[in-house]
Amino acid sequence: MNGHLINHIMYADDLVLISPSSAGLCQLLRECEKFGMSHDVKYNAKKSAVMIFRSATLKGCSIPEFKLKGVTLHVVATYKYLGNYISDDLSDDDDIRTLYVQGNIILRKFSMCFLEVKLTLFRSYCSPMYGVQLWWNYKKSTLNRLHIAYHNILKLFIGMSKYESTSLLCTLFDVQCCQSVIRNMVYRFMCRLDSSVNCILNDILTSSLRFTSRIRKHWIKLLYMNT
Repeated sequence: MNGHLINHIMYADDLVLISPSSAGLCQLLRECEKFGMSHDVKYNAKKSAVMIFRSATLKGCSIPEFKLKGVTLHVVATYKYLGNYISDDLSDDDDIRTLYVQGNIILRKFSMCFLEVKLTLFRSYCSPMYGVQLWWNYKKSTLNRLHIAYHNILKLFIGMSKYESTSLLCTLFDVQCCQSVIRNMVYRFMCRLDSSVNCILNDILTSSLRFTSRIRKHWIKLLYMNT
């Protein structure tokens, strides 16, 4: 990209290898093995996995074995990476459904708390939707169910009927509605990207991807168009 080869991404002790071909991925795995031997780094093959993003024309193609330190890596359809669920069809539905769990946890464990405590817990555990900025490929019905679940959890948590007005409730208790949370987090994420000094992000932002990427188009539509 812009003259730079980007075939791996590292964050703390997590490593992602990126390759357009199976042969290229095998080569990267061998390079990892060499690096591990020379720098005394151990890889946990049991926690590692391979995900293949295939076009419709390649759906029926056979998959070669990928090995790390002699251990065959599993090929998976979904993988949780840095708290986000990634699917080989690039769908965000699985990631969105995980937010239901957070709401059920606070309903079950903290239903006897005072109102102010409940509101603080709700803002802390349900409003910061981790990874929401990356959602762009999902079924509309999935997002609609998330909106309903978010607002129903708020109502049940503070002892209100689920048939009460959502907008009135959010105004009275100073809680952002689900749509507002998503738009706010997307906007702040876009601002951080635009002001970042990271060389990889700068390569993306100075390329045509800034205007042609589907996720960027989704952000613009979400923020500036009526849907």
